Amino acid sequence: MENITIRAKRWSLEEVREYLVQHDIRMSVYRLKIFEYLINERTHPTAEEIYEVIKKEIPAISPATVYNTLRLFLEKKIIQLVNMDKNEARYDATLSWHGHLKCLACGRVFDIHIESLKLGSLDGFEIFEKHLNLKGLCPECLKIKKYDREVKYG
Repeated sequence: MENITIRAKRWSLEEVREYLVQHDIRMSVYRLKIFEYLINERTHPTAEEIYEVIKKEIPAISPATVYNTLRLFLEKKIIQLVNMDKNEARYDATLSWHGHLKCLACGRVFDIHIESLKLGSLDGFEIFEKHLNLKGLCPECLKIKKYDREVKYG
């Protein structure tokens, strides 16, 4: 499985099409646009957020189409599920090992580059998944003091 790493250059529709074909995903305009959004925007959206964005361009899309497409992408292992909170599934097209930080003030989720992470006491275990999820404040919210720690954690 090829890991998509974060890159500055936006993917063209042709690059998205080629990537989906390489992963044996039958082409549809919905699948193309959903993956293009995930790979280029990197906002870690929910299915509902994806639906709201895509329906502006393709009004005929349904929420079920978005959910079914995301399920297919997960099965084909071209996206990953990011669970930052209970009952909030977010999606990420970056498959390389990285963490996430959710800003408690604005709600955005950011990719966190991991240079090293040392874990102890795992002798005899086999690890199948690894996730690093952090919660805190983004630089913008810290700057404008958008979040009152006393209120949230009193």
